[in-house]
Amino acid sequence: MLLHEDYPHTVPARAWLRWKENYFWVFMDPDRDICCLAHSTAEPTHDRAFASFTVLHKGQKLISGKEVPMPSPFEHQKLLHYGDLTLHFLKPQAEFRVEYEDDNVAAVLNFTRRMHLFDFQACADVNPDMFSVSENTAFERNSFRHQGQCMNATGTINFKSGEWAGQSIDVDGSGYRDHSWGMRNDQLTLDHNWSFFNFPSMGFHLMQVRNTIRPMNMTAEGYLARPEGNEVIKELSIENVGEGPEGMPDKVVFRTRTLSGDKFTLVADVGNAFARLPLHSQKPGSKVYLNVENMCRVHCEETSEEGLANVEIGALKHI
Repeated sequence: MLLHEDYPHTVPARAWLRWKENYFWVFMDPDRDICCLAHSTAEPTHDRAFASFTVLHKGQKLISGKEVPMPSPFEHQKLLHYGDLTLHFLKPQAEFRVEYEDDNVAAVLNFTRRMHLFDFQACADVNPDMFSVSENTAFERNSFRHQGQCMNATGTINFKSGEWAGQSIDVDGSGYRDHSWGMRNDQLTLDHNWSFFNFPSMGFHLMQVRNTIRPMNMTAEGYLARPEGNEVIKELSIENVGEGPEGMPDKVVFRTRTLSGDKFTLVADVGNAFARLPLHSQKPGSKVYLNVENMCRVHCEETSEEGLANVEIGALKHI
């Protein structure tokens, strides 16, 4: 018998593994200098939820993030309330509305399909010998599901306090939605890059993830979205170049090859991001996962197209 076994025990990483269902909505309208983030986490087996909403307009940030009552009923609902945040599921894979209102801001964002929905389980099918996001997040394949979709986004932002109080702005920009569910341990991830890109003729979602248990086994997954359909990424590398503001790189270069052999080099201008926002996705504690959303311009070297990117960079922190 060891002495430490006679006292309260260290909580193992597996104990944090639990069922979670997350929705993430990203909106950017650089022409009107407005960007928004909406995020929700439901943990039905713990009877709790967490929701956040962030608006940036001309340098002014309005941020809300808090634990809220678990939406009830929850399963198969077309309308969910997470405190001040409301999600409307209007047409499967095609139309959604995100509403938020508190003492500072009232927002209505309408997301409509730009490209087809993609399920990242397809990456594991195409690359069965690679370390999948499900294995990285839930310790085993198929216990965690992750989907994404390039969207168009319009809406109205009403400011109720601060410098822009009383002002209502109609917005029209680029959007993305992310939906994941299953067994998940947010305290297991060591660091990651989660990025999406909307170009005039195409879109991408590319990510790399490392966890604390096997940091040498990196998940590298993604897809190319075109109007006719999606294609799985076969190879991916992500390189941070230089030093930008607030601890972020100056440029992030994504080099990728699709299953059919098409190669793309995407250069994201993270150092000159027009928005750099924190993502609040869980209740703060001594050990938290911190995300920074870098909304910026991106250039594709092969097609010469210019687009909009959201480059999310995250890492596990002890505070």
